[in-house]
Amino acid sequence: MDTERFKGKVALITGAASGIGAATARRIAAEGGTVVVCDRHSGAAKQLAAELGGQSYELDVTDLDGTLAVVEAVGDVHVLVSAAGVDVCDTVPNTTPDQWRTILDVDLTGVYNSCRAVLPRFIAQGGGAIVTISSAIGTVGERNRSAYCAAKAGVENLTRAMALDHGRAGVRANCVAPGLIDTPLIRNGKVGGEDDPGAMQAMVERHHALGRIGQPAEVAAAIAFLASDDASFITGAVLPVDAGWTAQ
Repeated sequence: MDTERFKGKVALITGAASGIGAATARRIAAEGGTVVVCDRHSGAAKQLAAELGGQSYELDVTDLDGTLAVVEAVGDVHVLVSAAGVDVCDTVPNTTPDQWRTILDVDLTGVYNSCRAVLPRFIAQGGGAIVTISSAIGTVGERNRSAYCAAKAGVENLTRAMALDHGRAGVRANCVAPGLIDTPLIRNGKVGGEDDPGAMQAMVERHHALGRIGQPAEVAAAIAFLASDDASFITGAVLPVDAGWTAQ
């Protein structure tokens, strides 16, 4: 690990109080960066920021004005990691309109809001790095995950569009697409619409060539790479971190 790879850089991370977002905050801080921990759970965000010597803000990514205000308050930002997300597992007929709106609002519009807030700053300062979070099932689809699949597919193409639109301004936009990762989002949600505790292991066996669930730190390592200058010639990419799921 390069303990100075993010020296002098500020990384704003949404959904940073737990799971992949928290692991990413720890990774970037360990590599010399200053982290801005943003989450709707303000207590957990404040605790993690204090641990890492960073800043924290209570943030609901569905609130564009609130997101703009956070970015304005932070000032210098060099990296955005858009990790906030929610999930509802079901088919289209069994997904209520409210559930559909919630998934799209957080998982897709929330990414738009975060990027819309930082992009003018990145363009004005001559560059910046955006890393969004999709999913293996944003690429290939999955049964009983209709709204989540739709939102994450949108995140992937939104990321490509931003890369094309703003590359000449020095802005890079890339996406990480994890498989099944041991996070609260996975542990607290139904898998394939089921409450069966064995359903998770069945999905791992079916989809992961490595035969095990992933850890948040493994995804954070990929995010940190794409956010760093080591990936200076990479933009518009969707990087699978999925134990071989999308290789099938």
